[in-house]
Amino acid sequence: MTLDVPTLVLLLVLGFGLLTLQLRLAGRGALNRGELRSLAWSGLAFCVGFACFALRPGLPAWLALLGGHWLLMLGLAGFASALFRHLLNRGLPAWHHGLLLVAALAVPGLLEASEPVRAAAVSAAMAALLLPATVVALRRGWRGELSFRIVALMLLLASLALWARVGFALWWLRVQPQPAGPWQAWSETLLMLAFMAVLAAGFGFVLASFERMASQMRQLASVDGLTGAMNHNTTVSLLAHALERGRREGQPVGFAMLDLDHFKRVNDEHGHVVGDQVLRAVAACARARLRGSDVLGRLGGEEFGLVLPATGIAGARHLADQVRRAVEALELPGDAGRTVRITLSAGVAEAARSDTPETLMHLADKALYQAKQQGRNRVVVADDWMRNSSLQSVVS
Repeated sequence: MTLDVPTLVLLLVLGFGLLTLQLRLAGRGALNRGELRSLAWSGLAFCVGFACFALRPGLPAWLALLGGHWLLMLGLAGFASALFRHLLNRGLPAWHHGLLLVAALAVPGLLEASEPVRAAAVSAAMAALLLPATVVALRRGWRGELSFRIVALMLLLASLALWARVGFALWWLRVQPQPAGPWQAWSETLLMLAFMAVLAAGFGFVLASFERMASQMRQLASVDGLTGAMNHNTTVSLLAHALERGRREGQPVGFAMLDLDHFKRVNDEHGHVVGDQVLRAVAACARARLRGSDVLGRLGGEEFGLVLPATGIAGARHLADQVRRAVEALELPGDAGRTVRITLSAGVAEAARSDTPETLMHLADKALYQAKQQGRNRVVVADDWMRNSSLQSVVS
């Protein structure tokens, strides 16, 4: 089988060119992120580097080799930098910059060396530049976006191909087979394979970035940014799902509505920054006492809701009272060194078979109103009178 290395080089020029174009276009929209800008410059370096090799018959040999190797090394460093920013949110370690500088300075001295020596030295330098990115991708990226597993596997393949080229070059140097042409072609093919894997990793990186952005958008659409609780619409949707599942499985569903007492006074006396800290602390208190199937939602302002699947009225009341006691015990730093203490009132209701999210929440709100009327800092359970008046209110 004949391997057409010039064709592979042109394919890599085209592939990295398309990757760069894709990243430039993505950078004009929602994916204007630092790691993708770094990856775009990396793709451009790869594209121009392989273009130097493709134009080697028309360029001075030293210029094609020097420019090509320098640009490929720069591209690998840029790829590693983009990956570090994506996974670790920081730049490359200082030693990596030093390694890039040493490798770049060594390339001119290799121009007059034999092909096996140059292939071994350059491939070892490239593999070393790719090593931290490969390790981080396998260790951290594997637990991230599903698309990033492609990146990790392709970087591993690229590293193995580069080290295989080192071993092949050392064998070539020792054996010195004749004629040398076919063996040189295989050496260059290993280099092409390594960068085809890098190209595939680049496209996988773009997919992973889109996957991360979609995940962040879903989170923004469903989660309250201040407290980390579900927002109002998501809470209602999850309550509807819990009610449907409860009817299907014959399980009770509890709902508790919590409201901070005199919260406006906290904002007036200590400011909204302290008020936000209080809301976050209350949400943390509630979240720490929930099961994995329970849902904490922020219904608006200082009002929270607890969706409690497979929980009857006694269990819902007990949990709401646990949260109430924990909030009552909080001591938070306020304005001018003062301590902020807060309490909450709660209304608890258990769903009837015919309840909708709206009727159940309205029933819990009736119980919450009674808790406020009875002096606050207490939990009130909805009774039959509240249910009847709640149903009449919803119908009317």
